Amino acid sequence: MLRISGGLLLAALLAAGYALYLSGRDARASLDAVSALADGLRDEQAAGAPLDRATAEAMAAAMETLRAAPETIADHVEELRAIAHTAAAWAAAAPTASPELHAAVCLRTAAGHLRAYALGPSPQHLLQAERSLAEARLALSGGGAGASGSAGLATDGLRDRLGDLEQAAREQRQELDEALAR
Repeated sequence: MLRISGGLLLAALLAAGYALYLSGRDARASLDAVSALADGLRDEQAAGAPLDRATAEAMAAAMETLRAAPETIADHVEELRAIAHTAAAWAAAAPTASPELHAAVCLRTAAGHLRAYALGPSPQHLLQAERSLAEARLALSGGGAGASGSAGLATDGLRDRLGDLEQAAREQRQELDEALAR
């Protein structure tokens, strides 16, 4: 009786181990699929360029200055457009799930929120810009690559790539709104 119970227990443990092995392989395949999908999601209108950390820090500081004096934002829309263009190029060249990608997307998003403030002043735009700038600075300092705060997750890379595409679409709408406001 004891031998049968031990044999059944051993068989159950082997089956559980095999099931864990198979689920681990399935999870890895899913993770690889997410990574491949994220790599394919790039703003096709942006020409890639490597991120320059010193320039990125200077851009973040300039946007912080504008955020602190919101009455001046409308006078700096062209500079914000240039910042967004540069950040888009950095995002296009950055590896997926990297601090560089997250910083570039956050800088581009912050510039977009400040441009939106110039069109329709709202404290919400300033708060969103502040949040994006804080995330950009964290990524630039190496404190976290993605929204979850952990470097290199494929889901963070996918989130950043989608955020970059979303910001590209927002910028196109902003261009139209700005043209109509002139």
